[in-house]
Amino acid sequence: MKRIVLHIIILLFPLILSGQESIPDITGTVSYKTSKNIYVRFENTKNINVDDTLSVQKNGIWIKVLIVRQKSSSSCVTENISTEAIETGEIIAFFTSKQPEPKKEPIREETIIQEPILPAETMDTFYDGESKKKSLLKKQLTTGRITFSTNGSINPDNQNNFQRIRAAASLQIRNIHHSSFSLESYVTYRHRYGIDQSTTDFYDDFKVFSAAVLYQPGTKYNLTFGRKNNQNIANLGVIDGVQGEYLFSKYTLGTFAGTRPDFNNFTYNASLPQFGLYLVRNDNSKTGMAQTSLAIAEQLNDFKTDRRFLYFQHNNSLFKNLNLFFSSELDLFKKINNEAKNEWQLTSIYASLRYRVKKNLSLSGSYDNRRNIIYYESYQTFIDQLLAQETRQGLRFQINYTAFSRIFTNVSAFYRFQGDNPQPTKNYIANININRILRNSTNLSLSGNLLESYYFKGTILGLRLNDNFFKGKLNAELQYRNVNYTFNNTETGLKQHIAGINLTFQLLKKTSVICSYEGTYEPLKVWHRYFITISQRIKNDK
Repeated sequence: MKRIVLHIIILLFPLILSGQESIPDITGTVSYKTSKNIYVRFENTKNINVDDTLSVQKNGIWIKVLIVRQKSSSSCVTENISTEAIETGEIIAFFTSKQPEPKKEPIREETIIQEPILPAETMDTFYDGESKKKSLLKKQLTTGRITFSTNGSINPDNQNNFQRIRAAASLQIRNIHHSSFSLESYVTYRHRYGIDQSTTDFYDDFKVFSAAVLYQPGTKYNLTFGRKNNQNIANLGVIDGVQGEYLFSKYTLGTFAGTRPDFNNFTYNASLPQFGLYLVRNDNSKTGMAQTSLAIAEQLNDFKTDRRFLYFQHNNSLFKNLNLFFSSELDLFKKINNEAKNEWQLTSIYASLRYRVKKNLSLSGSYDNRRNIIYYESYQTFIDQLLAQETRQGLRFQINYTAFSRIFTNVSAFYRFQGDNPQPTKNYIANININRILRNSTNLSLSGNLLESYYFKGTILGLRLNDNFFKGKLNAELQYRNVNYTFNNTETGLKQHIAGINLTFQLLKKTSVICSYEGTYEPLKVWHRYFITISQRIKNDK
């Protein structure tokens, strides 16, 4: 059990400790989103050109996510070229100098990531008060990505050694042959060697996360057939079936009918029907936008009610430098001891608030309160256990401050409460990122993490140094972490030194190779891990 816990800690902390790669020269804010484009407002865009890339900060790292398609003196129309979800009100950055490519995360358990399809539209308009509306005729655009990865672990006792392979392919074709039909797909295959395979089959390794055809003849309505995650009701997850939307004035009225994927292997399961309705309102102003969504869903198992609930979401950036997000779920159905009741129960609340005090200072906080989601037919063998588990609550506070043009600091605190436990789990994180320390492309990140709960206390200190060479064709990164844990129920602690190197080669314009090594050194043993990823982007305009 202890070894499992240690492995989980080792896998998760590179994400916690990841810092920002560099400091942006220009920052702006996402002011509006459509199904095709993301609109970003800056104070001035004179240094930004069409086809430049813009970045967003995820887990402390600036990741290139947007490409500029059109611009005016204060705004840019961009297209998302990544799998990251970009929300209204998020801070977007532009680097006038060459920005190093971020370190790719090691392979781990699959997270369902939807690469949004760019729907067909008769025209795309852009208007910022200074330029007239511009329209683009339909044209076919093919985008996608193919990746192949392998990683493994080598342990001194030759136990728990493994090698894993993972292949992923995403493809989006908008306006197929200049028509009103579009296609999207995202599939993965991963397989781990060195473990018993007798209880697994092909669909434990192969997953289809998206496979859908979109029909959108105009701007008033659209239909989707197949497997797709709907961004307006993303909390429902993947829907296998038919989805439709009708747009009028500021509103989008939507409906869906189909099934949920199988709980065990994510395949199609006809015995899990679901259907529902949703209404979305969009409001826009010169400073931002507001989006409000309300949905009701009925989910079944063998045509018996499994879950019935309301979902509410509100995202607001109408006030300058302020962004508010709120979501909540309200369950409408219970079935305990074979007695069905139409009782209401608040299942979850999540709220976040981000305020940009000035150009170099921003504050944010969030509150998370969740109960277990219960499917009364699917989980009937252990409903009592789920009902007995206490509500989880979490608070997070964060401060971002740029003291100088080359130094960025980030401080955050996270508290999680559960049930009657008087002692919350505490997590304090601090990052200092120094840009251009040796030359313009050299960056240094220092980080510290203090964790404390009712059963352990620990610190993690880390540093990361990165640079790029040969006009950005090679990015090199060195990293080191010191882990020091003490456990309340044992005198044996955990002390580790973790060192690694990451090399990213940009072989061609759309082809890259990432090679990483990481070693973990303890007083009595050492083990090693490696990661290799080949990525090929696809883009074809016709």
